[in-house]
Amino acid sequence: MTMTGFVYIVVFFLVLLALTKPLGLYMARVFEGERTFLHPLLRPLERLIYKLCSIRETSEQRWTQYSASAIAFTLVGFLFVYAIQRLQGFLPINPMGFSTGHAPSYATPMTPDLAFNTAVSFVTNTNWQAYGGEQTLSYLVQMAALTVQNFLSAATGIAVAIALIRGFVRKQANTIGNFWVDATRATVYVLLPLSLAFALFSAFAGCPQTLKSYEKATTVEGATQTIAVGPVASQESIKLLGTNGGGFFNVNSVHPYESPTPLTNFTEVLALLIISSGLTYTFWKDGG
Repeated sequence: MTMTGFVYIVVFFLVLLALTKPLGLYMARVFEGERTFLHPLLRPLERLIYKLCSIRETSEQRWTQYSASAIAFTLVGFLFVYAIQRLQGFLPINPMGFSTGHAPSYATPMTPDLAFNTAVSFVTNTNWQAYGGEQTLSYLVQMAALTVQNFLSAATGIAVAIALIRGFVRKQANTIGNFWVDATRATVYVLLPLSLAFALFSAFAGCPQTLKSYEKATTVEGATQTIAVGPVASQESIKLLGTNGGGFFNVNSVHPYESPTPLTNFTEVLALLIISSGLTYTFWKDGG
């Protein structure tokens, strides 16, 4: 190992360690329903979600109800992701014409089995891809199906982790919180602000964020080359924060448009670990 590599690793773990406690304390306050510095900005959004979804913020659930809610939420997500993949040829924001009669020759058809596999994979946070994203899915599907599920599957995982913490702490209690409230708070107060920050940084560093069609370029030999672009930065940020595997491109974060610089590589690895690391301090705070 070179000295540069050693310093890189040391700096990374120091940064991660420095962020663990403040993020852990912040999440403890969020899931206890306490006020945070983001409440003036995000509390109206949280209340709007409760109102639209008829969620009673003060109502708690037994573990069986909590589990049933998480399973039902996952099932609805699966049906939506499957349907939107199968219908992408009839939906807008599809500049490359995937799943239509105008699809490029290199396109992979979204068959029923491929859509089923992808939907199951993304709603369970495993994100195994049997296709090249830039060769198969429209911008709408990348955003409304995969990026949204990167939020929701991660929020489900965080909610279950918080319920587990409450299970240790509330030894004599009959309830472990409310899944719908926990998932909402995980999305609004944790995933949304962090993903916005990481996405803006990634876009500034060179990660594409556009709805324009793929670019055409001429090589030095005179051949025409198609360069895939799209809403990459917004998907990349939540993909990593939620420890999701599926990316915009076939090779995921190895692609230079998903991680264009050594600094973005540093922040992407940090994004992979920051929430799970913070949850260890959340557990200590609530259980200590």
